[in-house]
Amino acid sequence: MTGPSFEQFDPSLRELVAILWRRRGVAILAFVIVLVALLGVIANWQPGYRATAEVGLIPVVTASGDRTSDGAGPRAGELTAQQIETVIAEMRSEETLATALAVLRGAGIGFDPVGVENSLANDPAPRTGVPETGAINWLRARFGAERIGHSAVIEASFVATDATVSQAALQAIVESYVWQREDRQKHVIRSRLEDADNQLATARGDLFAREGDLLAWQQQAGMLDQEEGALMLERVYALDEQAEKIGQEVATLELAARRRAMANGLDDLLAIPDIAGHPMVAQLSQRYETERQEFDRLDQRYGPKHPVMQGRQKVLDDLYAQLVDAAMTVSGQMGDALASARERLRLITGQRDLWQSRLNDRHARTQGHGQLQRAVALARDNVDQLSRQVQTLRRELASFRGDLEILQSPTLPVSAEFPAKRDLMALAIMVALFAAVIAALLRHYFDQTIADDFEPQDVLGVPLYARIPARNMTDGGGDEAIGHLAVLMRIVDQNRKPPPTGSTAQIIAIGSAQTGEGKSHIAHALASRFAGLGHKTLLIDGDLHDPTGGENTNRVFADLVALLSGETDVAGVKDAAAKSDGQTGQYWHLGARMAVPGSIATGLIERNLGPLVDQLRDQFDYIILDTPPILSVADGLVAMGLADVRLFVLRHGSSKKRDAKDALDRLATAGIVASGIVLNGGPARPAYGRADMPQTMGGRV
Repeated sequence: MTGPSFEQFDPSLRELVAILWRRRGVAILAFVIVLVALLGVIANWQPGYRATAEVGLIPVVTASGDRTSDGAGPRAGELTAQQIETVIAEMRSEETLATALAVLRGAGIGFDPVGVENSLANDPAPRTGVPETGAINWLRARFGAERIGHSAVIEASFVATDATVSQAALQAIVESYVWQREDRQKHVIRSRLEDADNQLATARGDLFAREGDLLAWQQQAGMLDQEEGALMLERVYALDEQAEKIGQEVATLELAARRRAMANGLDDLLAIPDIAGHPMVAQLSQRYETERQEFDRLDQRYGPKHPVMQGRQKVLDDLYAQLVDAAMTVSGQMGDALASARERLRLITGQRDLWQSRLNDRHARTQGHGQLQRAVALARDNVDQLSRQVQTLRRELASFRGDLEILQSPTLPVSAEFPAKRDLMALAIMVALFAAVIAALLRHYFDQTIADDFEPQDVLGVPLYARIPARNMTDGGGDEAIGHLAVLMRIVDQNRKPPPTGSTAQIIAIGSAQTGEGKSHIAHALASRFAGLGHKTLLIDGDLHDPTGGENTNRVFADLVALLSGETDVAGVKDAAAKSDGQTGQYWHLGARMAVPGSIATGLIERNLGPLVDQLRDQFDYIILDTPPILSVADGLVAMGLADVRLFVLRHGSSKKRDAKDALDRLATAGIVASGIVLNGGPARPAYGRADMPQTMGGRV
């Protein structure tokens, strides 16, 4: 079983009422002090009066199709949150607040640098020397604006200690911003109107210049016949057609000329269509082919040596020579035809270029006239468009209405804003009552702390055995107190009846309610004192959950966990203790080398610590048990039950009476009674035979 390391201060309602009644003096004193202090603050409190107004932002589409609102949304009537935030920032800008400040000063209201407003209606002397920046910052600090929901309505407010000033300041700020915004929007329209007027004047000048150019051209060029251009164009088309046909003929003849130039014989010449298609060449070629076929037929019958075949061979050779002459003649005629075609193409192309030049010149003159006419028409259209734009902008400026409208004028506040003085009075009473309760509870809580005047016999029913002062390097009061405690334990041991088995060690258990009481230091100091007096002393650190290292330890037994679990034989430890020489100033220390988990540690202590103490009891004069905190784990109850003398340690200024009572109640429930109280860490007291000892500084033992 494990318990909490500390208990929270959590009284019930009945206990709380009882505590308040017992500590009523402290509660009443705290209530009066806090209430008087708060009333002093409230007496100088100046309530604030908040004036409010509503301003609506509506995108306005002008006659020219442009929006006058800043950053217009994608559709008419739609405003984004960014636009609303921009308007709010502009309302809080220095320009708007400076204008509002000038309006307020003109109305007889001024502000001092620290923000105390006053109406000058009853003070004819105007205030001077007020810093402009300080007054503007004062206005900005008290002016607020926020969007109402998701609408395009902004709620503006102003807080001041005077209701009239609050309304006047808000009125000046809102109207100044509306005027400035409309002025900016009108300035945009004026700028556009001025630009349009300048553009119109420029366009009229340009129209005048172009009309002059057109008139001058007409005077120089005269009138142009429309049919003349058509006839010239028809002539150019006819010459183009002739040139194209002759060009095709030239291309064909040039191709044939190239093939003739590459021909190596009659067959190559006859492969040219123009030569092969000539009537004379075609007739000779046909005769030659017929004669050659007849020659081949007779050659098969008579042979090449026959007289008939020799005559036929001569005829065939004559036809071949005639065919060659004819092909060469036709080839020469084709060269003459190519030269003639080229000449004809040159003549036709020259005539066409001449007529084309005449036509281009006429078109240039005609095109210049058309361009001038088009330029004059465009200039007239531009003048008409700019004239309409100027008229539209003038109508817009005359009928302008801004996109910001005051939906609700600033109202005069009829009551102060929360918290008013009445609200502060109620709050002060509640705070004073709360402070009184806290003071009573703190007094009760701190009264639970063990103090120097604590009498354990009266409060806990346990006698006080010793007061151990706080440790001091220049004072031996602590060692002296430990020595007195050791003498007291020897006296108790002398009055103790030894068991029938003979003389055995006195077992002294030292416990506490919580950690940090200093019991481990007292246990080591007491063991050291017994050893110094020549007694064979054993110190057992029974806290397996959080073992501490030995202090002033000269001899260390084997691991306590190993002894309790049976890993180490107790007989070896007894033999080592029996063979010791009992040298003065040395004591034996037995403790755990490592921490053990909770359930395992409790089991080892509960089952095996008693038998281990019984086996070692006959080897020592004193066995001191350093037990775990009683309110933390159940191991402390088991260890305390094994002792002849049970010392309960309390720390001055740290231990609580409630913890001490709970720990002693747990011991009583287990049938264990504490022998005495040891008050640790208290201030030193005068010693016998010496002057008053100086008060030592408290420290953690």
